[in-house]
Amino acid sequence: MTARRHLAAPLFFFVAYIILSNPSFSQADETKTRDSVWSNSWREFQEILTSPFTGTWEGYSLATVFAGALAVGLHNDITWYHQIQAQRNEWQNKAMVPVTLLGDGLFHVAGYAALYKYGSVYDQKTAAMAVEGQMLVAVISQMVKAGFTATRPGENDQNRQWFTLSLSNRSFASGHTMTAFCAAAILGDAYQIEWIAYPAALLVGYSRIYNQQHWPLDVIAGAGIGLLIGHAVLAFHQGKEGNPGMRFSVLPGEEGGRIIISWHF
Repeated sequence: MTARRHLAAPLFFFVAYIILSNPSFSQADETKTRDSVWSNSWREFQEILTSPFTGTWEGYSLATVFAGALAVGLHNDITWYHQIQAQRNEWQNKAMVPVTLLGDGLFHVAGYAALYKYGSVYDQKTAAMAVEGQMLVAVISQMVKAGFTATRPGENDQNRQWFTLSLSNRSFASGHTMTAFCAAAILGDAYQIEWIAYPAALLVGYSRIYNQQHWPLDVIAGAGIGLLIGHAVLAFHQGKEGNPGMRFSVLPGEEGGRIIISWHF
């Protein structure tokens, strides 16, 4: 597992680089032919950081649900974990190993490369958005993990520790779940397959708990962040930023920062 972990990151970015360095890849989005996937990802990353409340009332409602789930999870995390572990059986032991691979970013990027290579123009546009999403997941997940340095349940399933300042403790949040929900948001919208994309993402999150790699709170956070990233990519490409709703922006100034609140109607 250690060797695979060391190989995963360079392989991920190598595959992503091969895709993104294709000169025609930036042409996948007809409305932004002059922008590369790299620049799109950077601008989407800035949007996520500076305008976390951009979106519609549906987005606000979803954010409220996840915030509530996180609050409840803080007090029930260990209990929920052991309840899931109590359901262990032979068929789940076998099934949850391949299921968790559905949240592996390396497999996702490889799949998007094939979609772009052999798919239609619409498939290429979708692959471009999906790769942008996974690049954002790769960066943001590592930032969150390094910020919280939380222990995994496999180390001690009776007491989780936060802010250990050890980069080997990377439980919060679940990167696999983040990957799965980001993909579900983008692919589900592109191909109208939300009915299968989101249950598959939920199953990935469940597998991470079942396989003793994450606490339930890690999975809830991963799902929320993954959805945020996925919808940010969709909004960027589909022009949903102008939908009705409240927008918060933080801008630097000569004498400090400024908070701008605007209302779209």
